[in-house]
Amino acid sequence: MRKQIEFRAEDGTLLRGVLHAREGRGAQGVVMTHGFSGVKEQVEHYAARFAEAGFSVLLYDHRSFGGSDGVPRLEVDPARQLADWRDAITFALNLPEFDPARGVGIWGSSFAGGLAMVLAADDRRVRCVVAQIPNVGGRANGHAMFNSLERARLQELFDADRKGRSAGQVPLRIPVMTSEEGAVCALPMRVSANYIRAAEQAAPAWVNEVTVRSVEAMLTFEPAGWVAHVAPTPLLMIVAEKDTCTFPKPQLAAFAAAGEPKRLVVHPGGHFDTYRDHFAETSDAALQWFCEHLKPET
Repeated sequence: MRKQIEFRAEDGTLLRGVLHAREGRGAQGVVMTHGFSGVKEQVEHYAARFAEAGFSVLLYDHRSFGGSDGVPRLEVDPARQLADWRDAITFALNLPEFDPARGVGIWGSSFAGGLAMVLAADDRRVRCVVAQIPNVGGRANGHAMFNSLERARLQELFDADRKGRSAGQVPLRIPVMTSEEGAVCALPMRVSANYIRAAEQAAPAWVNEVTVRSVEAMLTFEPAGWVAHVAPTPLLMIVAEKDTCTFPKPQLAAFAAAGEPKRLVVHPGGHFDTYRDHFAETSDAALQWFCEHLKPET
């Protein structure tokens, strides 16, 4: 069974997603969401894979992205996203397809991989966590991703955005990715215009923009400070060896600081290769971890 769902966050914002489950059966569940600037359609193949193995899976769009409400649109706010994920777990555990006595597993990728680590550290309803290509350190990633000139240009945008917002202007936005040499974007890896068009066609709800404040949030969010507190919740971290968005070095350092039980899986590709070229091995690893530490309905 696959059906559309919606639920209200604590502040009243309506969030929307999909439920993959066997109708009416209280199975062990997984609650998952997408990464920075993404939409649920880009990771729904993972949700379907977990559901095929017997898990009830709730996948939703972060506020201000995809089908979920929220303003400003296209704004990443880690504090709000963490609160919303807790509300998503509460909603899931009240569904007949979830067993409330057994808690949930969580899965997050990229920026949401870092969110998942923080959530697992302080919400014991979370019984197992998969952090895929996670952003574990905004400062370390930022200095690896942007050169000093780019960081200075971003700071000018941050300052202009704050000044504009205080005057009632709409939030500034920048592209997530760009094909224009020298242009400022959130993820400064030059891609072709065809690559961007293909991404838009594959997930029509995805928009190649985020607010400037989203980038500031990305550069100041530090999930690695929480990783030592995840244990005894089992942690699987999946790392891409050639990742130039969430760099391997800080991820490996965060994994080393985590307590047991934990497992590390490294694939040889880049950040976005994870979702397609390395889907089989990353979904296998996550599914094995969930099956080992949760009990799916068979």
